Amino acid sequence: MEPPTTTKPIVLTAEAIAAIASQPLGTLDGVTHRALWHSDTSMAGVLTVEGGHRLGTHAHRRNHHHMWVIGGHAVVLGTEVGPGSYVHVPSGVDHDIDARATEGCTVFYLYLAPPA
Repeated sequence: MEPPTTTKPIVLTAEAIAAIASQPLGTLDGVTHRALWHSDTSMAGVLTVEGGHRLGTHAHRRNHHHMWVIGGHAVVLGTEVGPGSYVHVPSGVDHDIDARATEGCTVFYLYLAPPA
C-alpha cells in the first residue's frame, strides 16, 4: 500500500497500518519505517529502531521533526525516552534515535515543513 498523498482527509485503521509493509530506512541495519502519508514537503509515519541499533546522527535542513514514542525506549538528544514521550527537533539540530543499550524503540513521526 502506497502512502496517501492527497489533501483529502484519510483514516487508517490499525489493520490498514499493519498492512503497510515495513521498509528498510536506506541502508541502516535495524531501522525500518512505514510511511502513512506524505506531501511534497512533509511526511508522517512509524519508525522502528531495533534494540542494539541506532538511526545515526543527522539534521533536517528545512523540516521540523516531531516524534511520539509508542513503544520501547531509546536515547534522543541525551534523554532516555519511552512510551508517551514527545520530542520536537527544530530544523538544523543534530539528533539521533539511539537504541544500542535498550530493547528498541518505535515512534510515530512527523516531518513538517514550515509555512511558506
